[in-house]
Amino acid sequence: MENTTGSKTLERGLELLELVAAGHDRLDDIAKTAQLSRSAAHRMLSSLVAKKYLTLSSEHEYKLGLKLMELGSQAETSMDLPQEIQAMLQEISTRTKETCHLGVLEDHEILYLAKSRGSRGFEMASRPGSRFQTQTTAMGKMLLAHLPRPQALEQFDPQRTVTEFSVKTVEEFNEELDRIAAQGYALDNQENELGLICVAIAIRDRNNQPLAAISVSAPSIFMSQERITELVALLQSYEPEFSRRMPPHFRQLWS
Repeated sequence: MENTTGSKTLERGLELLELVAAGHDRLDDIAKTAQLSRSAAHRMLSSLVAKKYLTLSSEHEYKLGLKLMELGSQAETSMDLPQEIQAMLQEISTRTKETCHLGVLEDHEILYLAKSRGSRGFEMASRPGSRFQTQTTAMGKMLLAHLPRPQALEQFDPQRTVTEFSVKTVEEFNEELDRIAAQGYALDNQENELGLICVAIAIRDRNNQPLAAISVSAPSIFMSQERITELVALLQSYEPEFSRRMPPHFRQLWS
């Protein structure tokens, strides 16, 4: 019974951390969303503040604390993602002058694991550890196209369109996934950030199953159809080497 109680308390504490990360910063809101009494929520939140997993401002707002930043930094260094992979991303960025990413599907989102910056002097919103919607990102759509179609379409939400260029209906999204599966690459045509176009391909394992995606992102003025075709060919030339250098247990890290 003690172990069960301890596990439940731990689960509740982690749930509170996730709620604060999602923007719930007031005690009453957190308690209501977590379906906890106000006193129980306050007790758990106070413990998290004491351990520096959360902070409490003078306006009585909860924010993520320094301890989580420390753990996140440690997690990033222990990901077992070979340095060669980052070096390959940087090589692509150097050759193209554009930003390059590597990401995986995680909880209905695309999780960015690595990034190399381009040399054009602009900064994207992405960073290692950030998450974006699968339906509006090239890497997300690339990996969704390899899932059973009903499972992929379940991840489409017409209420979560980010820009005027985002796909608006599930029918259009289904057609988009058909195109991606047929052509072997995915595009984000200003669907996630205005002014930016991204192209992505899948990285496959030894069984030819996609385990991650890589992308190149650039200002739309540099992304003619001819350039996109060139970038797809470049990414595909790197794909076998990316696949070879992925750790054998890479898939298990994110499943």
